[in-house]
Amino acid sequence: MAAKKKIAKKAIKTAAKTIGDGNPKKSKKQKRNMALRIIPYVMCVLALIIGVCLILINFDGGVGEVGYWFGQLLCAVIGPAAFVLPVVMGYVGIKWILYNIKWDEKAMNPSGERYADYKRAKRRLVLQAVMSVLTLVMIAAFAGVIADQRYFEPIQMGNDAIDALINGDMLMGGGTVGGIIACGLLLAFDTVISYIILVILSLLFVLLALGLTPDYIIIKITEIQAARAEKRAEEKEIREKQKEEERKARAEAAPTPVPPKQEHIAEEKQPTRQMSVDEMLSDTPITETTATAKKGKTTENKKTAPLDFGGDPTFDKGEFDNIDSIIKGFDTPIAPAKEPVIEEKPKEEPKPEPLNIDMTRITSDDLLEDVAAVAPDDEGEDVPEISAPYIFPSIDMLAKNKNADTADHTEELQNNAKVLVETLRSFRVGVKEVTYSRGPTITRYELKPEVGTRVRSIANLVDDIALNLATSGVRIEAPIPGKAAVGIEVPNQTRATVYLRDLIDNPKFTESKSKLTAALGADVGGNPIHFDIGKMPHLLIAGTTGSGKSICINCVIVSILYKAKPDEVKLILIDPKKVEFNMYKNIPHLYCPIVSDPKKAAGALASAVAEMERRFELIEQVGVRDIAGYNAVAETDPDLEFMPHMVIIIDELADLMMTARDEVETNICRIAQKARAAGIHMILGTQRPSVDVITGLIKANVPSRIACTVMSQVDSRTIIDVAGAESLIGRGDMLFAPVGASKPLRVQGAFVHENEIERIVSFIKENNGEARYNTEFVNRIEVEAAKCGMGKKGAAAQDADMPSVEGGDTKFSEAVKLAIETGKISTSLMQRRLGVGYGRAAKIIDTMEEMGYVSAPDGNKPRQVLITMDEYMRRMVDGNLGGADV
Repeated sequence: MAAKKKIAKKAIKTAAKTIGDGNPKKSKKQKRNMALRIIPYVMCVLALIIGVCLILINFDGGVGEVGYWFGQLLCAVIGPAAFVLPVVMGYVGIKWILYNIKWDEKAMNPSGERYADYKRAKRRLVLQAVMSVLTLVMIAAFAGVIADQRYFEPIQMGNDAIDALINGDMLMGGGTVGGIIACGLLLAFDTVISYIILVILSLLFVLLALGLTPDYIIIKITEIQAARAEKRAEEKEIREKQKEEERKARAEAAPTPVPPKQEHIAEEKQPTRQMSVDEMLSDTPITETTATAKKGKTTENKKTAPLDFGGDPTFDKGEFDNIDSIIKGFDTPIAPAKEPVIEEKPKEEPKPEPLNIDMTRITSDDLLEDVAAVAPDDEGEDVPEISAPYIFPSIDMLAKNKNADTADHTEELQNNAKVLVETLRSFRVGVKEVTYSRGPTITRYELKPEVGTRVRSIANLVDDIALNLATSGVRIEAPIPGKAAVGIEVPNQTRATVYLRDLIDNPKFTESKSKLTAALGADVGGNPIHFDIGKMPHLLIAGTTGSGKSICINCVIVSILYKAKPDEVKLILIDPKKVEFNMYKNIPHLYCPIVSDPKKAAGALASAVAEMERRFELIEQVGVRDIAGYNAVAETDPDLEFMPHMVIIIDELADLMMTARDEVETNICRIAQKARAAGIHMILGTQRPSVDVITGLIKANVPSRIACTVMSQVDSRTIIDVAGAESLIGRGDMLFAPVGASKPLRVQGAFVHENEIERIVSFIKENNGEARYNTEFVNRIEVEAAKCGMGKKGAAAQDADMPSVEGGDTKFSEAVKLAIETGKISTSLMQRRLGVGYGRAAKIIDTMEEMGYVSAPDGNKPRQVLITMDEYMRRMVDGNLGGADV
């Protein structure tokens, strides 16, 4: 009770004092803050006065007696360092003034949002002030070592201190402070080591006083090296461009011979720089060198010009101290974009260009008669490939970009940049440099934050930035791979369409040697994006309805039609929706008819696995590692079969997983694990990116992925392992994550209309004939589909009644090998290992007994195996094993 009364009296007394005096504690705090704000100005004034005194001290009567003795006292204490004292005081005072301007009373409040940053800045200021004082001390000590001040013996400490003062007055040493430090160093380490210690400590104190931490120095060195590397790359591009122009001039001056027959451009044209495997598998996906299209001028690139979507792809760079100076970087007017001028080449003589072919010259009556003469009456039979050249479709069949964006987007860019900088500044995030890249759909603002800014603090502001910009779909990439900057991707007010024609007609596509090169779209800078299916080597495309998934798949198929002949690339199209791939019906690139039944689709995948195993057997016989080595040998050996690349495209994986989940997942995983070396690649598309469709096994074996717009962050992580796809704005906006990339690349997918595809397909079928399917593959699809339809028990029952081959059983050789390996044989063992029914297993055992491979039954005892592995191998080689191998 006594304690409570004491507390109550103290509270009443405090309240009365507060009412009477007007909160004196708060008044004292305000006075202290006011004093702290006045002190730096006093320091700057004193620094100026001391500096003038030290300068005029050598002139008689310049400063009077007081000024003279004050200057002499400073020199006696710290020696020559007295002349540096005004500089140090002025530096600390200015840093203090800037500190007071930046951190207001709100930030100093312990309950404020930026109180932790304020405390950190305060410690930094104190550290710089202390380091500045220590720098003065090091200068004095340096002067003492130079004067060889070895005084301060224990007995004469007082006299020696006076001598040091006198010497300092005469500027013959480091004064009292410098003499004491110099004496200790000289007595302990001698002259040379003392110099080394003082130099190291002086450099350290100067750097810390200037606020130059080791990480800041490393960042600056990295930026300088990156700028130099970029400059060297630009100079190299200019030199290569000049060489390319000289080569073109020489080629145009020389007469061009007429080629004897139409060949692909990659076989006839002078080879140019091709993309290496390291470039394809590097962290940064494939992009083109950006070039700007300006008014009244023709824009050229070393190999290709970027797709033009308006705006200047570079932004004024430099360091800024405030918002106005940052926004001032936009004062340079940005020329409205114009459609890139494509240089027309003379057409005096035809060139073997598959993308722009004179159809009247190639589709002659004689050629059509030869094709008709070679074509068999029965299209279902397997026949050799026609030797007539494949006629590529013309590039004119694809639509041109007639609605080029020619508007001036300067105002939009200025407003967005100003809002971005102001928004970040409101959250205490300083920006020292702003650049941008305008693409067809979005503009990426690249911000270089001030030193000491946390990258995570910028990434967490995505919702606030979207709110201030009054838009949706804002995405932050922090940091940008390969750059010391943070990227903020903001949707454009007006979107541009990326036409497939611009990508197909791009030198990167036409000059690529790979037959599996595909056009994807344009990145945030408007640079065309292509990829090689063979290096993916399998691709997953997922997104909701209307996100552009099917159009992306159509762009890949059309790219193959423009790049490869039917004998070079074969397609297996699986379309459970039955409406997406109908336009490609009967094109010569098809390996089998378009599969639309889910059960037959599972059978097609099983047949592809069998084709993969067959190809590996052929590759093994030749003694090479992959299909490229095999085909190289097959070109010189007419007895070997040439194997084309095969691309399996599934438009809707979810429907297949609902119909035959186990078979589909197993076959997809087997193909994804092994089929790359056999030249078989997969492209899987689905609009339901859930874990029951994109299972862990499928995801682990399909390394390259494309995420279109999805509904949630969970779906985005299911596809590309990171969030971001839920923020896309649809209609071809996608995140491309090729194999080996550290972060996905944002791409605006290309657009191709159904009318364009129909024109291309009609031209190909009219000039190259229709599809010639592989009969054996088609029949195998029917058998495997029947097994999938009946399930495991039905398949086992079908095996019991399966017709024999040449009087034997197709599982006979496997059963004999199983008996040799296990040392026993029984119907139950064959049912478990070979997956056959009881009746079929009993028949196989009876045949093995008749052939003398196993003994007769002896009650409950197991049958004895009478054939050895050597004899089995010899009979297999001779072809007289029996059963299906007779």
